[in-house]
Amino acid sequence: MTYRSKKLGLYSGKGSSSRRAIYKGCGYDDGDLDKPLIGIVNTANDAGLGHVHLDRLANRVRAGILQAGGTPFEFGTIATCGAVPIGMPHFRYELVIRDVIASSVEIMTGVQLLDGLVLLASCDSIIPGVLMGAIRADVPAIIITGGPQEVCVVENRNVVMSELDQLVFGADFASDEAKGKIRYLEDHVCPGPGACSLMGTANTMQILMEGIGMALPGSSAVPAVYAEKERYATQTGRRIVDLVRQNVKPKDILTREALLNGVILTLAIAGSTNAVLHLLSFAREVGVELTLDDFDRLSETVPVISRVIPTGKASVIDLYKAGGVPAVMGEMRDFLHGECVTVSGHTVGEISQLRRSSDPATLTSVDEPVFKNGGIVVIKGNLSPNGAICRTTTISEKTRKFTGPARVFHSDEEAHEAVVSRKIQRGDVIVIRYEGPRGAPGMREMMMTTDALVGIGMGQDVFVLTDGRFSGFTEGAAIGHISPEAAIGGVIAIVEDGDTIRIDIDNRTADLDLPQEEIGRRLENWKLPLKKSKGILGIYAKTALQAHQGGMIDDEVANEDQVLK
Repeated sequence: MTYRSKKLGLYSGKGSSSRRAIYKGCGYDDGDLDKPLIGIVNTANDAGLGHVHLDRLANRVRAGILQAGGTPFEFGTIATCGAVPIGMPHFRYELVIRDVIASSVEIMTGVQLLDGLVLLASCDSIIPGVLMGAIRADVPAIIITGGPQEVCVVENRNVVMSELDQLVFGADFASDEAKGKIRYLEDHVCPGPGACSLMGTANTMQILMEGIGMALPGSSAVPAVYAEKERYATQTGRRIVDLVRQNVKPKDILTREALLNGVILTLAIAGSTNAVLHLLSFAREVGVELTLDDFDRLSETVPVISRVIPTGKASVIDLYKAGGVPAVMGEMRDFLHGECVTVSGHTVGEISQLRRSSDPATLTSVDEPVFKNGGIVVIKGNLSPNGAICRTTTISEKTRKFTGPARVFHSDEEAHEAVVSRKIQRGDVIVIRYEGPRGAPGMREMMMTTDALVGIGMGQDVFVLTDGRFSGFTEGAAIGHISPEAAIGGVIAIVEDGDTIRIDIDNRTADLDLPQEEIGRRLENWKLPLKKSKGILGIYAKTALQAHQGGMIDDEVANEDQVLK
């Protein structure tokens, strides 16, 4: 077979000798260059919990590629840890880097004439970023994720990062007991490398890589420090060479049905609401239709079967021991599109027959679910005519129908300060705006405010509405991704302190209780507050799609006259 690198001119055409000379200067010979050229996208760095161990896995991937008759070329890309800049302006980069990572993978693959990619990544926006880059590069690809970290256990109870955050942002700091607990967790809550061991965005996306067919069955939930993870890395390296020889590309795997499987599994595990943005973006990249209506329709029937924190008390390590992602797929087999192919060569239907849950306390059956439906629901109404997102599994029954006065803020920091200074009352609706894709810019996670509310015992007594995002860590009553956002003149922009807001989770509505005439009058008088951003944030502020479209940079030509015929 003639591989892409050869078709593009590594061995023929003008400049072929020059191109080979460059590679030979790097230590490769004709035998190396005659084989499939496989890029290893390694997101390792020394500053990220989910990435600090990835060099070890990269070595195993390299070994697998060599065993299968390929030639590995390792290169890096940025990978940040979203837990570090919480409460800082720099948090605005956390979603934006998805596009930066995607572009870097696309560029390296094209310029270096690579035939295929192994994507080695771990956390929040990094996993979707490398996958989006592989889709754009249009070469065979497979992903191996870094895995979850070991869990901290205190008095026979799983303790994860969200508990520390709730203490830090909501506790009485004058309390010696609180200070002592904070210091203990600071030293122990992260026992080692890997994604924080709860159903945050990192682990949600790791699980979904298997669910949509881009990772080997069983590989994603294996803990970061286990030898089993290294074995999967070797197998992944071998498998990419087969995929190159078969010319199986991400667009062949990521059909509409495969992405619907991703939606189904997100709902079933009560995954992070950020998965909505990422799945919508994958669909846009591969050119298939996926909308919030699909999430809304499926949420009516798909049960929640996971008790992983914050929905329950289990950790992702417990989920691994219960059977991992194959067991999740096994329990959900009647809901999934079994005909979908995966990078393993097996169909989703075949994989779903492999395993069932061995621990109902962590992973239940669909016959005895944690919740009958609605792990994530789409909220509409005059505040969010294009849709908003709510993870319902952390909202109490009493809070599902909520009416209260609006308390309006223009940032997470402002809202958090109001909470900890006890200026927020039970029954209030906190509205945080200008935190959307273009408004922030960057669509930050409103972690400080929600963590503070939970930390002071008001997580079910105050509702938070925002055009920003929420973390997979988030607990309590919250609705995010309000679209259209305030920065482009959405109704959330004209909410005033004291306005009544009515929320009905079961009926999936959130409304500003004002006559349409008054809403129209306010919108006519609204002006965008001046905010300037430079660099990548400036580009994002001008081009970002709305949340219901995935929140990515809009790379399509707006004026059809610019398109070359």
